[in-house]
Amino acid sequence: MKIRRLLRTVLSFVLVAAINVGIVTSYAPVSASSNMTEQEIRDEIDRIEKENADRKEEIDRIDGAIGDTKEEQDKIALMLGEQKNEVDYYNNLVYYKNEDIRAKQSEIDKKNQEIAQLDDKLAKTDADIKAAEKENKENLEKFAQIIRTMYTSGNSDVFGVLSGATDFYQLMVSSEIVGNITEKNYEFMNQLKADIKQLEADKNTYETDKRTLEEKRTALEADKQMLEGEKAELVTLQDEAQSKADGYQADYDKYQGILNDLQYDQDNLQYLVDVGESEIEAFEEQLKQMIIDKTEDGTTLQEGDWIWPVPGFSYISCYFGWDYYFGRYHKGIDIGDWGIFGSNIYATKGGTVIIAEDWYIPGYSYGKYVTVDHGGGYTSTYAHMDTVNVYVGQVVEKGDVLGTVGNTGFSTGPHLHFEIRIDGEPLDPFNYVEIY
Repeated sequence: MKIRRLLRTVLSFVLVAAINVGIVTSYAPVSASSNMTEQEIRDEIDRIEKENADRKEEIDRIDGAIGDTKEEQDKIALMLGEQKNEVDYYNNLVYYKNEDIRAKQSEIDKKNQEIAQLDDKLAKTDADIKAAEKENKENLEKFAQIIRTMYTSGNSDVFGVLSGATDFYQLMVSSEIVGNITEKNYEFMNQLKADIKQLEADKNTYETDKRTLEEKRTALEADKQMLEGEKAELVTLQDEAQSKADGYQADYDKYQGILNDLQYDQDNLQYLVDVGESEIEAFEEQLKQMIIDKTEDGTTLQEGDWIWPVPGFSYISCYFGWDYYFGRYHKGIDIGDWGIFGSNIYATKGGTVIIAEDWYIPGYSYGKYVTVDHGGGYTSTYAHMDTVNVYVGQVVEKGDVLGTVGNTGFSTGPHLHFEIRIDGEPLDPFNYVEIY
């Protein structure tokens, strides 16, 4: 990205330099000893003013584009903020869902632990039952041996006892045979029988509890699976919201890049405008010096009032001062009524003709124009003429015809550009003349 921007910057400077090479290379003020003629200086001033006018128009266009882009960026920023809120919302939901899942898993882990404990108890109970049954079996085998001995010894009571007993334990406790068993064995057999019954009961209880726990664990796992499903849905919504946020962020960054480029172009253009205005100022100083050099030293201003240069025409298409349309400083007034083309231009005051330019470049500068020195440092200039009827050095009186109104040079239509200067400095003509 940095390399691309650097290349674009370099190319921009190259392009600007190529287009404006005349301005850039002539930035240093031209000295009074330059070989440029007054007309060439005026042409150069006019060229720079036209280029600056185009640049200022482009600056204004870019300024509008910057405004539009910022407006779009602000809309994107608003949507981006809302989207980020949505992302935060889903992040919170996912967080709390994870908390629910962790809590459910904790319950499942607890149930698994309880089941494991019951499994241990069941295993121990099974082992105890097996051990008791083994011991019981051994005692029964001993009892069988007693019976067998009694039978072989001819004890007749053994068959009656056997026929009335429901099991060996009853036989042992109800038969006179018990008398042949020690009291210790009798107590042991009773305790063994009770232990076996208790172990069987405990085993049944543990198995019942285990089934209950397993059912609860199954229910918890189902709840957890449901929570996982809900979380998956939330994560999907979260990803979609984040994707939208990323898209808005990309759009915002794109508009920021456009703004940076527009601002860069605008700054470049403004730089060239500033350079151009500096050059114009230097050329103006040189032009003023030329006019001063052509005027006679020590002369006094011709007596009498100044007269309107084109009697009968009064429409002012551009006044003295800043010209917002062309984006430049206008050094005189433009008189441009309908039908003015070819009308006579009169000397506004008596004096000596110091410029009578009847050669021009179409589309540049004053075209054909005349400048009259009125004495006292005052001069008047009449530009964009169609014909020039005087010559340099000719003395004219107030009201003499200098030529006719035209459309030569840099002109948007037939009109007279009229200036009054003192020591080369432009003045507002309406401080000296009145329309009639």
